[in-house]
Amino acid sequence: MEVDQFFSLVLDKIEAHPRYSVLMKNAVAAQERLILNYHTHGAGQPYCVSVGVYDGAIALLELRGEYREIAHIRGVGKEASDCEPLMSAFAALLRERYQLRQAPEIELDGRPLAG
Repeated sequence: MEVDQFFSLVLDKIEAHPRYSVLMKNAVAAQERLILNYHTHGAGQPYCVSVGVYDGAIALLELRGEYREIAHIRGVGKEASDCEPLMSAFAALLRERYQLRQAPEIELDGRPLAG
């Protein structure tokens, strides 16, 4: 399956999920910057992506506040090196679908992706 098709399906599932859909709508309506945290749960485990936001009041000061997860998608990638291409594609689809003012920030294991 093509990467864009995969993430389009992921967004459809988020929109159909009773909890994730509400959290996503609220974050988008509040114009919070989405964070894509590409991470693993241990050695030998596939990579997941957590879609979330940082506490809005703290984020305005450009400080890292408490992370609030909106959605968690398992089995997105196999290696850390997949982070940039996969999350860039996902960020572009999120921005387009939700008409986001800012592209989602990409993190690798909870740290901003360098570059």
